[in-house]
Amino acid sequence: MKAITVLLIAGLWISTDARAQTAAAWSFSGESVNPSTAGTGVTASKVTLGSDVTGGGQFSGSDFFGQDGWPAATTIDPNAYMQFSVGPNSGYYLVLNTVVMSLRHSTLGTSAGSGPTSWLLSSSLDGYSSVLASGSLTTGYQNFTVTLPAAFQGLMSTVTFRLYGYNEIMTAGGSNRFVTNSISIKGSATPGTLAAQSIDLKAVAQAQAVDLRWQTQGFADGTGFLLQRSADGMQFTTLETVTGNSAVDHAVTPGQWYYRIEAQEADGSSYFSPMVTVMVSGSATASVIKGIAAQGSSVRTFLHLPDAGSYLLTIRTVDGQPVYHVEMNGQAGDITTDIALGTRAHGVYVLTLSGNDANSSREFFY
Repeated sequence: MKAITVLLIAGLWISTDARAQTAAAWSFSGESVNPSTAGTGVTASKVTLGSDVTGGGQFSGSDFFGQDGWPAATTIDPNAYMQFSVGPNSGYYLVLNTVVMSLRHSTLGTSAGSGPTSWLLSSSLDGYSSVLASGSLTTGYQNFTVTLPAAFQGLMSTVTFRLYGYNEIMTAGGSNRFVTNSISIKGSATPGTLAAQSIDLKAVAQAQAVDLRWQTQGFADGTGFLLQRSADGMQFTTLETVTGNSAVDHAVTPGQWYYRIEAQEADGSSYFSPMVTVMVSGSATASVIKGIAAQGSSVRTFLHLPDAGSYLLTIRTVDGQPVYHVEMNGQAGDITTDIALGTRAHGVYVLTLSGNDANSSREFFY
């Protein structure tokens, strides 16, 4: 582990001088969503929009905006966002320090303008489950600088940032637009490799309980592991500091729950496991769909078939678009199925099991 520590210190020393360097930037000049700058050893993506931004991306000079679909709710729509990514080239790792964004909403309408009045930034590092920063929007551009936590100081793979707009207002003659004219990520790519760190967390719903198991890799002695739970996938509560590799959460009510593990290292840095989702039923036999566990690119379902026969298992988006279906034959009793969904947008989906006079649906977060 000493060699790993030396590498990390070297990387951090480089990042002290590199804080003013630009790892990637988007200026939107020439009506382009491609990165205008990508540092040595850095690959950056286009800026894209979530599926619920119904009017798509548009330009007014170097102003780039998402048109329509930004929610009026005081909470985010998980599919209404601007998205941009950076990653290290082969033989490098990333040391990222800040994200700097120039943001406003539409100037159209009355003097207050229109569009989202709030923004929130999250990242794929923890499955978009925590808030890196948030703020308010007006008709005038404001420069927001978000200082990134220690977890961004040694990235060996691509990280994606999602910038959500919400709490929309609409005034007479206005347009629902979230506008930017520049985004930049300060930091650099450093030659070398770091020890791989991972937490493989699995959660299985039982009747009024959740069985959790995990495996960790690449963490130094003295690292603390915190088991955390959330009802909305955004705000997490620490249940306990865990040892070993399993736990059972009995303090849950029926419904959907989110779990993750935070590794707290001695240097103050944190690493988060991917978030997993489960649906807890009210009793062992009350529902045909007893539970759902989504992890990575797969979904595991826990079903109770009331009778032997043929059943149809489907997954749809919340607006009814089908993404998966399979016909299956089974005997009466409890069964488990594994579904490979592949790469899909994070959001709420609906699982339905029908057949033999049974029809049961559950929402889950993927």
